[in-house]
Amino acid sequence: MNISDVLPLLLILLGGIAAVAWLVFIVIAAVQVVRSTTIQYWSKVLWVAALIIFPFLGVVAWYAFGDRTRQVENAIATHLR
Repeated sequence: MNISDVLPLLLILLGGIAAVAWLVFIVIAAVQVVRSTTIQYWSKVLWVAALIIFPFLGVVAWYAFGDRTRQVENAIATHLR
């Protein structure tokens, strides 16, 4: 068995591991969104929709900005009054 026989199998294995890891990140982010007590209902719906529709960008956005969602909601509410 030479490297040209093993390389495709190795790439498939690494791709599968990466896909499973990404699904785990999506599930963890979705659970964090749903269990959050500081985020309002419709914000949760939008976050979960973003995670489903845009899996890469949704997860990156949640980990970058998700914890600050309540602060943004308060700022918007303050300016709309």
